[in-house]
Amino acid sequence: MPEAVITGLGPVAPNGIGKDVFWKAISSGKSGIRAISKFDTANYSCKIAGEVLPEWYEKILRELPEWLPDSKACKFSVLAAKLALEDAGLTPEEVGKRKSAVYMGVSSQDMEVIQREYNNQVENGVTSPGFLASGFPHIPALIISHFLKSFENVVTISTTCTSAVNCIYYAANMINNGEVDIAIVGGVDTAITPLVMSGFCSAGLVSTKYNNTPQKASRPFDQDRDGGILSEGAGIVILEEKKHAQRRKSQIYASFAGGGLSTAMSPSWMKSSMQDAMSKALNGACLKTNQIDYISASAPGDVMIDQVETEAIKGLFGTNAYNIPISSIKSMIGNPGAAAGLFQVITTALSIKCKYIPPTVNLEQAGDKCDLDFVPIKGRVARVNRVMVNMRGFGGGFTSLIFNSSD
Repeated sequence: MPEAVITGLGPVAPNGIGKDVFWKAISSGKSGIRAISKFDTANYSCKIAGEVLPEWYEKILRELPEWLPDSKACKFSVLAAKLALEDAGLTPEEVGKRKSAVYMGVSSQDMEVIQREYNNQVENGVTSPGFLASGFPHIPALIISHFLKSFENVVTISTTCTSAVNCIYYAANMINNGEVDIAIVGGVDTAITPLVMSGFCSAGLVSTKYNNTPQKASRPFDQDRDGGILSEGAGIVILEEKKHAQRRKSQIYASFAGGGLSTAMSPSWMKSSMQDAMSKALNGACLKTNQIDYISASAPGDVMIDQVETEAIKGLFGTNAYNIPISSIKSMIGNPGAAAGLFQVITTALSIKCKYIPPTVNLEQAGDKCDLDFVPIKGRVARVNRVMVNMRGFGGGFTSLIFNSSD
């Protein structure tokens, strides 16, 4: 039977661009949360976010095709795809000649384009001719498709923060069904704008206590957590049929073992929904609860959501829950929407390869009922052969994926 494996990684994240820089930051506990530089935050209760710094990518973007739309989401996506292809030892031309697919996850339209054109409309009474084309959700997938000259199976999924992990679920199943050999799978969001930040502040969804100490602000599972941190970025992984990858003598980071999706339509259903998705993933991977070595938690630093995810893990795994290391990389990258799940998958692939579990930084005192092994402050060397990745989306969706070591 065909088997989907990960052969390339391309992170464009708030704490680093490229596999090596990103992993060094994640494994050492380096945060990418800082004061917002894009606009005046005087009137906002939250003044910090996870920005991808321009000096990291401006030179690289000049090497990309000139026909790219004036859209940061598109540029981040193509840059992430370029990095992932290089890591996999593939060229765009090679992908275009194979049975391939492009799956991209986005939370919404490109909010930077929306903000820019809204400002143009208010100030000048007009918008740019390319406004509608450059801002709509499917454009990153289409641009990557054009970059690769791969025009079959070009799909966008928009289920808020679960968008990209859902892309992996469906793309991996396409590979396992023999429909494609290579899938370029990713997620992108660029939502650090005045409009979006105003909405998050008004809804009370972001931290406000740590504006003067940004790197302390994202605190999953901690007693003093007071909300998530808005972030941005793009992540791409190359999924490939295992025998296809072996014929190319490609590196293989991990294999996709199974997944589960569920939705909670009210907060009271959240725990059971999370358990349902995790249970489906375990069943799909033919694993028992004592066979998971590490859980990459969704945990955004929200007072309720972190606790419910903890309770859901205990409810499904029973006493085994206390033996499983769990951590949240959102403590270092904030919540970059659809890219968050991809960053977790990239981290998972590197955790399996390097036999190392990244930390939950800022976890100084565990919050109420958050009493599991959350790998506080510092990461650790460990056996990492089977990993569960959890992701909850704004609105109630929950997805759980499992990856195995390819050894």
